[in-house]
Amino acid sequence: MSDRPHALASPSKAEMWLACANSLAANIGQPEGDRKAPDLGTDKHELMTLCLEFGKNAMSYEGHVLKFGHTVNKELAHDVQTVVDNVRERMSAYVLRGCTVALELDQAVPIDHITGEAEATGTLDVALIVSWPDGHASIDVIDAKFGYSEVLAEENPQLLMYASGALEMFGLVENFTEVNLVIEQPLRGTTEWSTTPEDVKFWSEWAAPRAEKAILIHNMAGERALKTEDFGVSEKGCMWCKAKAVCPALLQRVEETIEATFEVEGPLADAELLPVDELASKFEKLEIIEDWIKGIRARAELELLAGKQIPGLKLVAGKKGNRAWASDDEAEAMMKKFKMKQDQMYSFKLLGPKPILEALADQPRRLKQIESLIVQPAGKPHVALDSDKRPALEIKPVEDGFDTVEDLC
Repeated sequence: MSDRPHALASPSKAEMWLACANSLAANIGQPEGDRKAPDLGTDKHELMTLCLEFGKNAMSYEGHVLKFGHTVNKELAHDVQTVVDNVRERMSAYVLRGCTVALELDQAVPIDHITGEAEATGTLDVALIVSWPDGHASIDVIDAKFGYSEVLAEENPQLLMYASGALEMFGLVENFTEVNLVIEQPLRGTTEWSTTPEDVKFWSEWAAPRAEKAILIHNMAGERALKTEDFGVSEKGCMWCKAKAVCPALLQRVEETIEATFEVEGPLADAELLPVDELASKFEKLEIIEDWIKGIRARAELELLAGKQIPGLKLVAGKKGNRAWASDDEAEAMMKKFKMKQDQMYSFKLLGPKPILEALADQPRRLKQIESLIVQPAGKPHVALDSDKRPALEIKPVEDGFDTVEDLC
């Protein structure tokens, strides 16, 4: 792996600094917030790399303690194994077509040609360098995402930066004609998008001045005020920004969306109800508003827990947790002393499908039989924008028995 330093305008933050030139500067000094999810994701990446590097399955590391303290168990291993299996299947499919496949793991690739930072790198999870029988080559740039928030491969700036770096690193020895960007997300599935080295280069040239501007503003922080026109609000860009709770541009967007300010008080003027046809224009901004609300709540809690005073706010005790035995062994011994019956002391419940399927994974005949007994309810309908790639559900209007609105009065 390269010893080059990690970039300030990093691939993982590309959605943010591409949309908002002020973001890198605005994040200076902001608290990190809750690290539980990122640390778990890092540990899952570590386990994934171990599996792919040494040809093992995730559960072979059961009990192994990872970098951020998570111990490998069935639940943690399940998501990782999904990604590992998909990568191995992808490699096998290439080999069956007569290709030679080179596997690169946790590889630092140069991105200084985009960010302008000397010897800057980004670290991609997996790269498959595929040499085809006819002499040309392709590269698969694969990124594992272990969260639930959907991430798509198409025109993904993080993957495009990795791809650009990979082409810089390997392009001198390989005749690449195709670049495949792949997101492996166990909780959402796999998405893939194919492009060309030429298009990756075109995108890199487009992104470079934006990266350099964001870095320049960052380096001048404290010497000049942030300019309003250099802020940029976007759903994906704002999601992981540490400054969203104190960002004036995001606050303005929220106020514009709800058509009100948070400083105005007094009675409402006469107004028409919002036409149903306008709901879509409001709905598409909900994610940004919800993210802003979470940011405000998390920042206030963080400051108060650190002992700081915020006028108008205070910490209070939340709802008590569920009651539990201080010692299961002592409680069990006392109940036995009371001569309580087993059905009064214990609860026996049949395990669900997931652990049973895992236990029978190496017994295909039994696995097929038990799978026939499994049912899975359809997901509950929920609202999405027209741009969502999932097909629309066909819902028949409910016959309410009324002919006109006036009949309801």
